[in-house]
Amino acid sequence: MIKLLWRTDVHMGDKTPRRRTGNWTDDVVNKLKWIGDLAKNKEIDVVLDGGDFFDVKSPTRNSHALVRKTCEAHEHYPCPVYGLVGNHDVKYGNIDYLPEQPLGVLFSSGVFKQFGDDVEINLEKDGVKVRIVGVPYHGVVYDFDRLKNIKKKDEDYLLVACHLLARQGKTGSMFENEDIIGYDFLNENTEVDAWFFGHWHKDQGISTLVNGARVVNVGSLTRGSLHLDDLDRRPCVVEVQATKDCLNFIRHDVPVRDSKEVFRIEETIREKEDKQRMEEIVDKMKKVATSGWSEMTLKERVMQTNASNGAKEMAISYLERVED
Repeated sequence: MIKLLWRTDVHMGDKTPRRRTGNWTDDVVNKLKWIGDLAKNKEIDVVLDGGDFFDVKSPTRNSHALVRKTCEAHEHYPCPVYGLVGNHDVKYGNIDYLPEQPLGVLFSSGVFKQFGDDVEINLEKDGVKVRIVGVPYHGVVYDFDRLKNIKKKDEDYLLVACHLLARQGKTGSMFENEDIIGYDFLNENTEVDAWFFGHWHKDQGISTLVNGARVVNVGSLTRGSLHLDDLDRRPCVVEVQATKDCLNFIRHDVPVRDSKEVFRIEETIREKEDKQRMEEIVDKMKKVATSGWSEMTLKERVMQTNASNGAKEMAISYLERVED
């Protein structure tokens, strides 16, 4: 039996996202160590990382300490970690800049092994052969012909890992005009036994196509932004067992803090309420300014309102920008 462990979109970084409590780096490191322990307990042969391991694209904004902590978090892994390049891992989302990125350092040092494009992973154990093809991020316009033409060779199971957007149903595009691969399109390729997707943080689960192939699209390992999807989402990794008879997929939820503890929910609600009040204040002040019945300046009128200090400051800031 060959055992794989899939994770994606770690978004390792130095700074804690605005809406989160605690220390982001420490939280991510703890998850990485937990995965290493799971890999050891489950006797995993290979860990696959689906891209966007780092969060900030600019190499100068990722500290040496961050790279060091990444290396230390993986030093007790019992198996190789293969990494795919995501859009956050390189400047401008361009893989040509990989040599100057922190992910490039991890590849060069041997902490991670790179796969994708022409570099494939071939595993053989207990009479079972598995081949893993990687498709890194390559811009907002996807190479669909490339996906369509992936063919099986002499392996028992062909797995394809992509850092691309994918969803149930038909192919489409995001509002930023980035392509989205529809599962209907994947169903046309009968050579692939399992597809794995990173890039979209939403947990879309483990699905079975009409042609029998499986699709692993479980979302990001971390929850950095406060979105509705993240309030009840439980990040996970997926264990894949390749036997002579079949592929088995086992979801392992990662231990995380409750969303009420992780996110600054009440503070966010207050900020949104203040922003709404501020917009109402600005609108009202504009009407006052055109009515001619008051000698007070707009800023003075703002300060006379009952809004919070934060809303007043935001309103004045908006007015100053208009005046400039």
